[in-house]
Amino acid sequence: MKQYAIMIIAAVMCLNGAAQHRLVADVKKSIDALTMTVDKYKNAYKKLQPALTHPETAEKAETWTVAGRILMGQYDKCVDNRRAGMKVNGKEMAYALLDGYDALNKALSLDTIVETDKNGNPRIDKKTGKVKIKTKYSRDIRARLNAHINDFRYVGSELYNAKDWDGAYKAWDYYCRLATTPGEAAQAVPHSLLGEMRYYQGIAAWQKGAPADAVTLFATARSLGYDAKETYDFALICLSTLGEEQPIVDLAREAYEKYGTDDPQYIRILINDHINKNRLDSARMLLVKAIAVNDHDAGLQNLMGLVVEQQEGMEHALPYFMRCVELDPEHAQGLFNVGRYYYNEATLVPERNPRMARKARIKKASQLYEQALPYLEKAYKLEPANDDVRNALRNIYYHLGDAAKLQALEK
Repeated sequence: MKQYAIMIIAAVMCLNGAAQHRLVADVKKSIDALTMTVDKYKNAYKKLQPALTHPETAEKAETWTVAGRILMGQYDKCVDNRRAGMKVNGKEMAYALLDGYDALNKALSLDTIVETDKNGNPRIDKKTGKVKIKTKYSRDIRARLNAHINDFRYVGSELYNAKDWDGAYKAWDYYCRLATTPGEAAQAVPHSLLGEMRYYQGIAAWQKGAPADAVTLFATARSLGYDAKETYDFALICLSTLGEEQPIVDLAREAYEKYGTDDPQYIRILINDHINKNRLDSARMLLVKAIAVNDHDAGLQNLMGLVVEQQEGMEHALPYFMRCVELDPEHAQGLFNVGRYYYNEATLVPERNPRMARKARIKKASQLYEQALPYLEKAYKLEPANDDVRNALRNIYYHLGDAAKLQALEK
């Protein structure tokens, strides 16, 4: 009885499999009609769905070739309708193209037919020793995809403008894949255009929250000859997100070699790296070059002050800190550094004036604290999380006897 049941199940499966093959044939025949519309393509694809999952047809190249033809046909019809001035769902149109690529690509992976001899045995290639393989649909599939290669560029832009980062990423990736597959399409696409597409794909990767992938794509764009300044700038942003310091320095050096001081961010990164590694002479040399080109950059003036302070002392650094604040009255670090100078001078009054009367020392120190106060208060307003500024203000308010401000600071 059990064996009989198994036979019935097997028979049913065979019937179902045959039905799926007929379904594929029927759908294939229907899409050849000249009267196909967008809705008819949608219905045809919906009708084909069982064959895309049934074990008898899901692993057949023909099934996915038909699916790809339907989706590509839907896309082409949408393009025709748009040209005719009809309203078209741009996102739906774009995904018909992308899904069509997926279907045809799957068909390519399945389109292998083993050549056999008259006895049904596989033929062996005498040169390679491997089984001989032939294809049935691959040539037509590649021709169909290559005919649409530029469409992937266009829908990528459309999806990007719609803030569909995943879709845009996929569209530009498919364009690059087609452009690098040996054949006529690959020969027609210059490397610079391919690099530009990888750049845009990198932007989409960044927007969809994949900074590491974006960094790789920006590097690929540059290697292909598309080395616009933005390929460095966006890569630096992504590396900053990843918190990888040395790659940031390496990329900034590469950008600096190409663009020099056109953008001070590159040389500033290199200067900071030299400072962090205590290579002060190298940092100072770069600062001299940078300031010579842009002496109105407050950040560079502040950095020079920090280097000079370590090499020559705070009194020699003060002019640079003052220049920084003069150029940018809202530069928090520059304000802190000026205030820090007067604060340190105040704390050194007793040590430097041991014979001065106590009252005179207090007065002299208070005057210096008062000079420091406006700079530190403004720095604190700009960066209230800076503990160094907070601690300095606490001590100043205490020494000046300003209980109200001290109490407000503690709160």
